[in-house]
Amino acid sequence: MKYRSITLASRLTGQALLGGMLLLVGQAAQALNYFELETYPYRTAARGEIELENFTAYTRRGTQDAPPPENNQGLVRNSMEVTYGVTDKTEVAGYLDYSRARGASDWEFNGSRYHVRTRFAEKGEWPVDLGLYAEAEFPRNDVNDIEFELRGIIEKDVNRWTFDVNPIFERTLKGAEKSVGTELHYAASAIYRLNERWHPRLDFFGDFGPLHNFEGRDEQTH
Repeated sequence: MKYRSITLASRLTGQALLGGMLLLVGQAAQALNYFELETYPYRTAARGEIELENFTAYTRRGTQDAPPPENNQGLVRNSMEVTYGVTDKTEVAGYLDYSRARGASDWEFNGSRYHVRTRFAEKGEWPVDLGLYAEAEFPRNDVNDIEFELRGIIEKDVNRWTFDVNPIFERTLKGAEKSVGTELHYAASAIYRLNERWHPRLDFFGDFGPLHNFEGRDEQTH
Protein backbone atom coordinates (compact mmCIF):
# COMPACT_ATOMS: atom_id res chain seq x y z
CA MET A 1 0.00 0.00 0.00
CA LYS A 2 1.37 3.40 -0.97
CA TYR A 3 0.82 6.49 1.11
CA ARG A 4 0.99 10.01 -0.17
CA SER A 5 2.71 11.31 2.97
CA ILE A 6 3.07 10.85 6.70
CA THR A 7 2.84 13.83 9.01
CA LEU A 8 4.17 13.78 12.56
CA ALA A 9 3.14 16.40 15.08
CA SER A 10 3.17 17.01 18.79
CA ARG A 11 0.84 19.69 20.13
CA LEU A 12 1.17 21.42 23.49
CA THR A 13 -0.46 24.64 22.35
CA GLY A 14 -2.09 27.81 23.53
CA GLN A 15 -5.36 26.10 22.69
CA ALA A 16 -4.92 23.58 25.48
CA LEU A 17 -3.66 26.17 27.94
CA LEU A 18 -6.48 28.61 27.25
CA GLY A 19 -9.04 25.86 27.47
CA GLY A 20 -7.72 24.99 30.90
CA MET A 21 -8.03 28.60 32.09
CA LEU A 22 -11.56 28.92 30.79
CA LEU A 23 -12.60 25.87 32.78
CA LEU A 24 -11.69 27.51 36.07
CA VAL A 25 -14.65 29.89 35.99
CA GLY A 26 -17.16 27.79 37.92
CA GLN A 27 -18.44 24.53 39.29
CA ALA A 28 -19.93 23.45 35.94
CA ALA A 29 -16.44 23.14 34.49
CA GLN A 30 -16.48 19.36 34.64
CA ALA A 31 -19.26 19.31 32.00
CA LEU A 32 -16.66 19.73 29.25
CA ASN A 33 -14.48 16.86 28.10
CA TYR A 34 -10.83 17.83 28.46
CA PHE A 35 -9.86 15.28 25.81
CA GLU A 36 -11.97 17.11 23.21
CA LEU A 37 -10.85 20.69 23.72
CA GLU A 38 -10.19 21.24 20.04
CA THR A 39 -11.68 23.43 17.33
CA TYR A 40 -11.72 21.51 14.06
CA PRO A 41 -10.82 23.41 10.88
CA TYR A 42 -12.19 23.02 7.38
CA ARG A 43 -9.11 21.28 5.97
CA THR A 44 -9.03 17.48 5.98
CA ALA A 45 -6.16 15.08 5.33
CA ALA A 46 -5.47 14.58 1.62
CA ARG A 47 -6.21 11.28 -0.09
CA GLY A 48 -3.73 8.64 1.14
CA GLU A 49 -2.16 10.97 3.72
CA ILE A 50 -1.47 9.67 7.23
CA GLU A 51 -1.20 12.10 10.13
CA LEU A 52 0.19 11.04 13.53
CA GLU A 53 -0.48 13.57 16.27
CA ASN A 54 -0.09 13.82 20.01
CA PHE A 55 -2.14 16.30 22.06
CA THR A 56 -1.25 17.00 25.70
CA ALA A 57 -3.16 19.12 28.23
CA TYR A 58 -2.10 19.96 31.80
CA THR A 59 -4.51 21.12 34.51
CA ARG A 60 -2.55 23.40 36.83
CA ARG A 61 -5.22 24.41 39.35
CA GLY A 62 -8.28 22.25 38.68
CA THR A 63 -11.87 23.10 39.54
CA GLN A 64 -12.80 25.03 42.66
CA ASP A 65 -15.56 22.79 44.02
CA ALA A 66 -13.37 19.95 45.36
CA PRO A 67 -9.96 19.49 47.05
CA PRO A 68 -6.99 17.74 45.37
CA PRO A 69 -6.81 15.20 43.87
CA GLU A 70 -10.57 15.06 43.17
CA ASN A 71 -10.47 18.44 41.42
CA ASN A 72 -7.94 17.17 38.82
CA GLN A 73 -5.23 19.55 39.98
CA GLY A 74 -1.94 18.54 38.38
CA LEU A 75 -3.64 16.06 36.03
CA VAL A 76 -1.97 15.44 32.67
CA ARG A 77 -4.12 14.25 29.75
CA ASN A 78 -2.65 12.80 26.58
CA SER A 79 -4.34 11.80 23.32
CA MET A 80 -2.63 9.89 20.51
CA GLU A 81 -4.31 10.29 17.12
CA VAL A 82 -3.94 8.58 13.74
CA THR A 83 -5.74 10.19 10.79
CA TYR A 84 -6.09 8.81 7.26
CA GLY A 85 -7.33 10.64 4.18
CA VAL A 86 -9.90 8.41 2.47
CA THR A 87 -10.53 10.98 -0.27
CA ASP A 88 -9.40 14.56 -0.80
CA LYS A 89 -12.46 15.69 1.15
CA THR A 90 -13.02 12.93 3.73
CA GLU A 91 -10.84 11.55 6.51
CA VAL A 92 -11.18 8.96 9.28
CA ALA A 93 -9.29 8.97 12.58
CA GLY A 94 -8.83 7.05 15.81
CA TYR A 95 -7.72 8.27 19.25
CA LEU A 96 -6.40 6.65 22.41
CA ASP A 97 -6.82 8.78 25.55
CA TYR A 98 -4.66 8.52 28.68
CA SER A 99 -4.23 10.51 31.88
CA ARG A 100 -1.77 10.64 34.78
CA ALA A 101 -2.67 12.08 38.17
CA ARG A 102 -0.25 14.29 40.07
CA GLY A 103 2.38 12.18 41.79
CA ALA A 104 1.41 8.99 39.92
CA SER A 105 3.99 7.02 37.99
CA ASP A 106 1.62 5.15 35.68
CA TRP A 107 -0.71 6.35 32.95
CA GLU A 108 -4.40 5.39 33.09
CA PHE A 109 -6.25 4.40 29.91
CA ASN A 110 -9.38 6.56 29.58
CA GLY A 111 -10.95 5.20 26.40
CA SER A 112 -10.96 5.47 22.62
CA ARG A 113 -12.62 7.69 20.02
CA TYR A 114 -13.22 7.41 16.27
CA HIS A 115 -14.29 10.12 13.87
CA VAL A 116 -15.23 10.83 10.26
CA ARG A 117 -14.74 14.37 8.97
CA THR A 118 -15.69 15.72 5.56
CA ARG A 119 -15.85 19.03 3.72
CA PHE A 120 -18.35 19.99 1.04
CA ALA A 121 -16.36 22.07 -1.46
CA GLU A 122 -12.92 23.40 -2.21
CA LYS A 123 -11.55 26.22 -0.11
CA GLY A 124 -13.09 29.55 -1.14
CA GLU A 125 -15.69 28.14 -3.53
CA TRP A 126 -18.53 29.08 -1.18
CA PRO A 127 -18.92 32.35 0.78
CA VAL A 128 -18.34 30.28 3.96
CA ASP A 129 -16.41 26.99 4.01
CA LEU A 130 -18.56 24.20 5.48
CA GLY A 131 -17.78 20.72 6.81
CA LEU A 132 -19.22 18.01 9.04
CA TYR A 133 -17.69 15.88 11.81
CA ALA A 134 -19.09 12.74 13.48
CA GLU A 135 -17.46 10.93 16.42
CA ALA A 136 -18.17 7.80 18.44
CA GLU A 137 -16.59 7.74 21.90
CA PHE A 138 -16.04 4.74 24.16
CA PRO A 139 -14.98 6.05 27.61
CA ARG A 140 -13.44 3.83 30.25
CA ASN A 141 -14.04 4.15 34.01
CA ASP A 142 -16.81 6.63 33.29
CA VAL A 143 -20.55 6.79 34.00
CA ASN A 144 -21.19 6.48 30.25
CA ASP A 145 -20.16 3.61 27.96
CA ILE A 146 -20.90 5.04 24.50
CA GLU A 147 -21.27 8.66 23.41
CA PHE A 148 -21.95 10.18 20.00
CA GLU A 149 -21.00 13.64 18.80
CA LEU A 150 -22.00 15.55 15.66
CA ARG A 151 -20.47 18.91 14.94
CA GLY A 152 -20.66 21.39 12.12
CA ILE A 153 -17.54 23.10 10.81
CA ILE A 154 -17.88 26.72 9.70
CA GLU A 155 -14.78 28.57 8.53
CA LYS A 156 -14.21 32.02 7.08
CA ASP A 157 -11.01 33.80 6.04
CA VAL A 158 -10.88 37.58 6.45
CA ASN A 159 -7.56 39.00 5.27
CA ARG A 160 -4.94 37.45 7.61
CA TRP A 161 -7.58 36.12 10.01
CA THR A 162 -9.27 32.71 9.98
CA PHE A 163 -12.38 32.17 12.08
CA ASP A 164 -13.67 28.67 12.90
CA VAL A 165 -16.92 27.80 14.67
CA ASN A 166 -18.01 24.25 15.65
CA PRO A 167 -21.58 23.90 16.93
CA ILE A 168 -21.55 20.53 18.74
CA PHE A 169 -24.44 18.17 19.43
CA GLU A 170 -23.54 15.43 21.92
CA ARG A 171 -25.64 12.51 23.15
CA THR A 172 -25.04 9.52 25.42
CA LEU A 173 -26.11 6.31 23.67
CA LYS A 174 -25.36 3.97 26.57
CA GLY A 175 -24.78 4.91 30.18
CA ALA A 176 -26.10 6.75 33.20
CA GLU A 177 -26.62 10.05 31.33
CA LYS A 178 -28.62 8.60 28.45
CA SER A 179 -31.81 10.23 29.75
CA VAL A 180 -30.23 13.71 29.56
CA GLY A 181 -30.78 13.75 25.78
CA THR A 182 -28.85 15.83 23.26
CA GLU A 183 -26.62 18.58 24.64
CA LEU A 184 -25.36 21.67 22.83
CA HIS A 185 -21.69 22.61 23.11
CA TYR A 186 -19.46 24.82 21.00
CA ALA A 187 -15.85 25.34 20.05
CA ALA A 188 -14.53 28.41 18.25
CA SER A 189 -11.17 29.86 17.28
CA ALA A 190 -9.67 33.07 15.93
CA ILE A 191 -6.36 32.51 14.11
CA TYR A 192 -3.99 35.22 12.86
CA ARG A 193 -1.61 34.18 10.07
CA LEU A 194 1.41 36.21 11.12
CA ASN A 195 3.62 34.51 8.54
CA GLU A 196 3.96 31.10 6.89
CA ARG A 197 5.17 29.46 10.09
CA TRP A 198 3.53 31.33 12.98
CA HIS A 199 -0.25 31.33 13.42
CA PRO A 200 -1.12 32.58 16.95
CA ARG A 201 -4.68 31.76 18.00
CA LEU A 202 -7.34 32.00 20.67
CA ASP A 203 -9.77 29.13 21.30
CA PHE A 204 -13.09 29.24 23.14
CA PHE A 205 -15.22 26.37 24.46
CA GLY A 206 -18.61 26.15 26.10
CA ASP A 207 -21.56 24.00 27.15
CA PHE A 208 -25.17 25.25 27.16
CA GLY A 209 -26.64 21.99 28.49
CA PRO A 210 -29.54 19.87 27.14
CA LEU A 211 -31.29 21.21 24.04
CA HIS A 212 -34.73 20.80 25.59
CA ASN A 213 -33.79 22.72 28.73
CA PHE A 214 -30.68 24.93 28.65
CA GLU A 215 -28.90 25.32 31.97
CA GLY A 216 -29.05 28.65 33.78
CA ARG A 217 -26.38 31.19 32.92
CA ASP A 218 -24.55 30.58 36.21
CA GLU A 219 -24.46 26.83 35.55
CA GLN A 220 -23.23 27.00 31.97
CA THR A 221 -19.55 26.65 31.13
CA HIS A 222 -17.90 29.19 28.80
